[in-house]
Amino acid sequence: MQGQEPSNLSRIQDIPRIKSLVDQVRLLKFFKQAFPLLKPVLKLLGVSTEQMEVAVAEVDILEKKIALLATLPDRFNRLFASRGWIAYDLFNVDRAQAAIEKAEAGDSDGAEADLVEYYNEEHIRWHLRTMQAIPAIHPRLSLLEKALDDYVQGRYHASVPVVLMQLDGFVSDVGKKHSGFFREGVNLEAWDSIAAHSTGLKVLAKVLGKERLKTTTEPVTLPYRHGILHGHDLGYDNKLVAAKAWAALFAVREWAYAVEQKEEEAPAKQPAPTWRDVIRTLQENANLQTQLKAWRPRSVQIGVDIPASGDPGAYEHDSPEQKFVEYLSFWRKRNYGKMAQCLALSTLKFHTSINALAGELREYYEPRVLKSFTLLEVHDFAPAGTTILVELLYEEDGEDREHTIEYRLLFESETGKAVIRGAPEGRWGVFSPYYV
Repeated sequence: MQGQEPSNLSRIQDIPRIKSLVDQVRLLKFFKQAFPLLKPVLKLLGVSTEQMEVAVAEVDILEKKIALLATLPDRFNRLFASRGWIAYDLFNVDRAQAAIEKAEAGDSDGAEADLVEYYNEEHIRWHLRTMQAIPAIHPRLSLLEKALDDYVQGRYHASVPVVLMQLDGFVSDVGKKHSGFFREGVNLEAWDSIAAHSTGLKVLAKVLGKERLKTTTEPVTLPYRHGILHGHDLGYDNKLVAAKAWAALFAVREWAYAVEQKEEEAPAKQPAPTWRDVIRTLQENANLQTQLKAWRPRSVQIGVDIPASGDPGAYEHDSPEQKFVEYLSFWRKRNYGKMAQCLALSTLKFHTSINALAGELREYYEPRVLKSFTLLEVHDFAPAGTTILVELLYEEDGEDREHTIEYRLLFESETGKAVIRGAPEGRWGVFSPYYV
């Protein structure tokens, strides 16, 4: 029931990845209290304390931010799970917080209207691209693209059934047990997941999978799978229902990731952090804060700073645009193995080998012959990320086609962790290779 704690008293804020943040801040607070006594000792040991002082001074601000983030998923689910929305890792935090505040002020309908507006064409396309790292979504992309077109054009009667069917089939394929999202007894939980928490997907599947036997023409506010696909809920043709169907699909990505990585169960318990760990963390955080404050996005003018088209050598060495043009040049040459090596490590780790990924790229790109490209925009959206808007001209089925698409590039370490651009251990990689 809305507003009640789950019966097993388990909270999302207790999952390890959130709890560890809270614990680290708690240790930092202890360190802040001890810092005046430790400072002379650290200096004797040759440890630079200037940046550490800045980091320590910001611990209280950090504590408030972490406390807000830690409780946000639980608050969101308590307010909105019964309405067909749950928190998941890639959902916009600011949008979720605003919805919570509006609902807690008594305007739950207004909060839902704001959530619906989040699921516009841009955000849906971005979420679809994040799902492409999971192979089971690939054969479903064509249908989901058509569903998105229907959604954008207001044909919700067409988009809702397609998204629900792909949601069900996607879960079945990932689980490899022929048990879809709405099947009784399917395990939709993972030990360290926001969406796959016991208050998340499991509850959502029950809400959306409710049996609906009575035919009605009254407007519904939930994408009831049974009522819609069996022709009983005839009033599902609205944007609220359609947006919730997309939201459910994107929430499942987090569970699918855990299954693919075999992270459904908890690993062996890790030892508690030591004071040495705390000091190392403070130093790393202080260095990172300095780098983040110094970072500024570039202002890149196409045709002035960089050419709109050309060979990789025409672009700055080790720049995101050079890596992207390199990727396109390998597509043009039909060298799918080299294309695979240009991808972000977060994409590569979902495949058993480079050859397996190259085979997937071949299957997708071979029917599409790249003829030319034109860079339209380059935008540094984060210290480790750049988006590139490009117009592609390619031949498919004997016809020339033009398509404008935004690609995302990430600067990553060898382990696939995002690092600030320019770091010696980093490399650029193309994320979301599909979609043209």
